[in-house]
Amino acid sequence: MKLTKLCTLALVATIGATTVGSVAASADEKSLGSTGTVTVTGGTIDPEEPGTVVDPENPDGPGIDPETPGVTPNPDIGSKGIIAVSDLNFGSIKVGQTSANAAAIALVDDAGTPTGKTRGNIVSFGDVTGNPVGYKITANLSSQFTNGTTTLDAATIKYTNPLLSTTGTGKIATAVPGSVTLSSGIESEPFISAAAGEGSGLWTLSFGQSTDYTGASAGTDASSVALDIPVSVASGMTVGSYTATVTWTMGATA
Repeated sequence: MKLTKLCTLALVATIGATTVGSVAASADEKSLGSTGTVTVTGGTIDPEEPGTVVDPENPDGPGIDPETPGVTPNPDIGSKGIIAVSDLNFGSIKVGQTSANAAAIALVDDAGTPTGKTRGNIVSFGDVTGNPVGYKITANLSSQFTNGTTTLDAATIKYTNPLLSTTGTGKIATAVPGSVTLSSGIESEPFISAAAGEGSGLWTLSFGQSTDYTGASAGTDASSVALDIPVSVASGMTVGSYTATVTWTMGATA
């Protein structure tokens, strides 16, 4: 017990001596602070710049090359809007066939060479205004599949297995619907809802994930955007190439 008390007293004495010395030294010091200033203004989104289109399965890595076949960048986006979308290639179907899946995106490197990796179909969007007031991402089947005078009436496009990713620290609290179906003649359907103060930065929403993905929906990148055609329409299709348009929009939350 005596040894413990002696050691404690010696430690206290040492600390006390050091403190007194520090106070004495500080009394002779005189300081003056300098002010640093920086002005932040709204940014500009360049869809052609590598890394702008976020890779949904690897948001911290290289982005999806804007020259990837089947990916269409927005040429005039400014600081907020839809950055890029992928075209939907449902391949070839036979008369009477009522369904088909859109092919996955085949990724390429900076030289345009296929990497052998794939991703689900995407819509990429962003807000670098520096004043996030929120937004909604919606889509509608603005024109039905048509070949000349033949139309695939009542055909629909169904999106499933969504994955939303961003490169930044922004957040979007509202969950993405697990399934959204687009029909011609119907108002736009909501996919993303960012509240006021949310949604800043660059984002990508993909449908289906590759076999490399570590989540539960791995291997769904080529089966998560589906074309459905009514039986009565499918049996009366004429041969040829049919084209439709899906229009993606970033709008206000209200």
